[in-house]
Amino acid sequence: MLTNLWYVAEWSKAVKDKPVRAKLLGQNFVLFRDKSGKVNCLSDVCIHRGGSLSKGFTTKRDCVACPYHGWEFDAEGKVQFIPSRGEGAPIPERARIDAYPTEERYGMIWVFLGDLPEEERYPIPEFPEYEDKANWRAVDVEYSWTGSVDRVVENGIDIAHTSFVHPGFGYQEMADKNEILKVDRGEYWGSSDNVLYPPQLEGNFGLMKLFRADKAATYVSPAFYLPGHCVRLHIKVNSWMEMIIFDANTPVDETTTRSFAVQVRNFFKWPMFDNGAKKRTRKVFGEDGDIVAELSPNYLPESLEHEVSVEQDKFMSAWRMIRRKHIEEKGWKIDTKAMKPFEGEKVFTIPSPSRRTNPHFKWALDTVPLVPPTRRSAATQAEDSSAAEPA
Repeated sequence: MLTNLWYVAEWSKAVKDKPVRAKLLGQNFVLFRDKSGKVNCLSDVCIHRGGSLSKGFTTKRDCVACPYHGWEFDAEGKVQFIPSRGEGAPIPERARIDAYPTEERYGMIWVFLGDLPEEERYPIPEFPEYEDKANWRAVDVEYSWTGSVDRVVENGIDIAHTSFVHPGFGYQEMADKNEILKVDRGEYWGSSDNVLYPPQLEGNFGLMKLFRADKAATYVSPAFYLPGHCVRLHIKVNSWMEMIIFDANTPVDETTTRSFAVQVRNFFKWPMFDNGAKKRTRKVFGEDGDIVAELSPNYLPESLEHEVSVEQDKFMSAWRMIRRKHIEEKGWKIDTKAMKPFEGEKVFTIPSPSRRTNPHFKWALDTVPLVPPTRRSAATQAEDSSAAEPA
C-alpha cells in the first residue's frame, strides 16, 4: 500500500449531514461536511481517550465532535472546544489530529493520503466523459475484492485473461489472435491499444446482437494511473458505439480492495437501459473477483524471479515497474510488517501535509512506518529493460 497518492474514500452521495467512517490503507478516517457543503477528512481517532469521531456528530462550529467526551475537531484537525473545560478555555497545543486534502469528482470523494505539498502531488486522473452529459450516460457500480489492490489493478489492464475469465468478451480459441498494438507509459500512468475478437454482443432486450458480429475485430484501450490506483477501460463496440469503465481501486487494507466504478456509454442513453449496464458491469467484476481471490501469493511479486512472463504481459510489466519505482526510489510503501507487533495496542496515522509544514510540532500519534527507499540493483534494472522490450 502506497502513501502520497489520491484515493477515493467514499461516494459523494454517501456523506450528508452525519460523519462517515472510511477505511483506507489499513487506517480509519472520518468524513464530514461543513456548512458550505465541503467534505473534510480527518484521522478517525480522538487524541483525548481514543473515541471514534465517525460515531460522533457535527456542530455549530463546523467541527466533528467525539461521542465520548464531546471534544470538537475542525477541518484542520485542531480541537476548538473541550466541553469539560467550558467556553473560552485554552486548548492544549497537542490537541490536534491529521487532516487531509479532499476533492469531489465523478461522484466520488477523493482524499490525498500523504504529506507532499500541493505542487508535488500527482493529479487525479481525468475523466471528461463523466461531465459530458449530452453525449454520455453514466451509471455507478461498487465492488469489494478479496485481494490486494496491486493484483486488482493488474487484473483490470490484463487483456489476455478475457478469453478465459469472461465468456462475454472472448473465446479461448481466439487467445492467440488478440493483439497488443501499442504501449505507452509516463511517470505515474500507462496505456495500451489492443484488438480483440469477442463473441456477438448480448443484452438490452436482444438489441445488442444487431450491432456487432461474432468475432468482429473490437478495439480496447486499457489505462492505469497510480493516483487512485485507477483503471480506465475504453471499448469501441463498433464504429459508433463506445463505452468506458473508469474505476478507482481503494486499498481498504492489504487483502481487501474497494472499487468505485463508473461506466459511461454513448448509446442507449435512456434510463431504462441503466439496470442492464449495471448488471453486466457487476458480472464482469464478479468473474474477475473469483479469480483474484485465489491468486498466490495474494500480493504482487516484487520481481519476476518466481514467475514466467511472455510478450503479451508487457503492459502489466509497465504497471509493475512504475509501482516498484515509487517503492524503491521514493519510499512510499507502508511497512505493514513493522506495525504487526503493535496491533491493538497502538494507533498509527498517515502523515498529512501539516506534518511537513510543522516539523517541530509534537504530535500525539505516530505515523505509519514506511519501507526505506533503496537503490535499485543492476539485476532489477536489467529485469525492467527486459520486460519493457517490445514483443
